[in-house]
Amino acid sequence: MFSLRRLPPANPRSFRLNAALTAIGGGLITGALALSLSGCGGGGAGWQMPPPVVDVADAARQPWVVDYQASGTLEANNKVDLNTETAGTVTRIQVREGDAVGRGQVLIRLKADKQEAQLQESAAGIAASMGNIEQQKADIRQAQARRDSAASKLKLAKSELERYERLYADEFVSQLEVEQKRSGFETANADYRESMQALSAARARFSQASSSLAQAQSTYRYNIALADESLIRAPFNGIIGQKYVDIGDYVAPTEKLVTLVDPSTFKIEFTVPERFLNQLQVGQPVTATFEGLGNASFTGKVNFIDPVVDKGAHTVTVKAILPGSAKLRHGLFGTVDLALGTIPNAVVIPEEAIVPQGEKTFVYVVKHEMYVPTAQPGADKATDKKDAKQEAHAVTSGAPTDVAHLQEVVVGHRNQGRVQIESGLTAGERVIISGLQKVNDNMEVHLGDSASVGGKPKGQ
Repeated sequence: MFSLRRLPPANPRSFRLNAALTAIGGGLITGALALSLSGCGGGGAGWQMPPPVVDVADAARQPWVVDYQASGTLEANNKVDLNTETAGTVTRIQVREGDAVGRGQVLIRLKADKQEAQLQESAAGIAASMGNIEQQKADIRQAQARRDSAASKLKLAKSELERYERLYADEFVSQLEVEQKRSGFETANADYRESMQALSAARARFSQASSSLAQAQSTYRYNIALADESLIRAPFNGIIGQKYVDIGDYVAPTEKLVTLVDPSTFKIEFTVPERFLNQLQVGQPVTATFEGLGNASFTGKVNFIDPVVDKGAHTVTVKAILPGSAKLRHGLFGTVDLALGTIPNAVVIPEEAIVPQGEKTFVYVVKHEMYVPTAQPGADKATDKKDAKQEAHAVTSGAPTDVAHLQEVVVGHRNQGRVQIESGLTAGERVIISGLQKVNDNMEVHLGDSASVGGKPKGQ
């Protein structure tokens, strides 16, 4: 069960004291609020937020080198993984990794006992054929001598026969003597024909011996080629790279044995967007920078422009040649700067000045002028009119100040913290490069001590 207790009656004097204290407190709060509002209200009589401090740079007109930056992998202009055309066992390795070698130098030998035996046999065949050739030459010389002798005898016998026939006609010799001379002529003629046949036979044997020699030489060359397949030679001057085999290894055709690199010339391949195609030409200078070499740079020239454009990526493949250097290595990843031309009077500003908004690009341009604040949206109309009158009085009675204006620009090329402006900005205009987060359009600003021209500090 709850019990209700009756409270004692309130003291009238105490009630009047509490009411008085409450009234005094409320008056003090109301007065303080009114004072605060009067300090922050219109009329400019109270405290105001000071203009933000910003740094500016002058838009400069200067030559602009148009270049394109791409990445690529460095390759030796000549690099090959050597292999063998025939299977065999490695019997000797005549170089070490890192050795400099000359063209044609033997690097690795494979077992070639069978090939060497065949080579020796074919060499013996050549020797025998050459001996036979010499013999046939001697036979031809002998046959020619016999023919010459027979020809002389035939000529003499013919002359004698003709003389005796004339004498017989004059009745100075008998018929028997004429027949004897005719018999001698026929014998000489038969000897001559026989000597000619012997000479033809000797020449035929010489021709056959020559064919045999040619065949022996062909076999010898073939066996040399077979034997040479067991010798792995350097196809060009270069440096021995990685070695993949050891003595005693059995290697099959196409198996890698050793790498050979020519360090005298390097090439780097990269792609360029098709929009730059008209600006590309063989011989253009390039600069390749390699982070792996402490950002060291090397200059070269374009030596190849692919005649086919990649229809998917809309790019064209370009290759540049770099002179050899002791620092360069096959496989290095680098950045290539390709010079495409020069804009003689480009408008240039620091990249920090760019203010992107959606698909458009802006900058804040600072102008020294009379400041007319922009009315804030949603403000009370009566208050706005009163503030406008007070601000207009301040402008007409004050001095010009620095005012930031948001201005749309068209950006062209970018390079190392600088931007080339195609339109929307003229040389000499000042753009804000720091403090942008505190700035709005048509806002009064104070300039800092630092300034630059075209992205570089003044005086440089």
